[in-house]
Amino acid sequence: MEKTKIIVTSTEDNTFCKCQLCDKTIAEFKNDIMIPSAEECYKSGNVPVPNFGWFCSQKCALDYETKFDIKFGRTKDGKVGQTMKTSTSE
Repeated sequence: MEKTKIIVTSTEDNTFCKCQLCDKTIAEFKNDIMIPSAEECYKSGNVPVPNFGWFCSQKCALDYETKFDIKFGRTKDGKVGQTMKTSTSE
């Protein structure tokens, strides 16, 4: 039987979206609005992982997988995370 892994990397309650590994600030939440927007964060190379959070880079996402022995979903091109539709996406 496969065991379920539950990992809590932070229990802080704050108004910032931070990298789940290195704690770098990615965005701030003001009145339930992400600043910069999720689209802008994605365009800047930050990595969204659905139902989990954000990483500041693919490197942090891959290092997190290694550190905690887990695997996140991948985009069509094999990167960690979810492809986001942006205003410049086709």
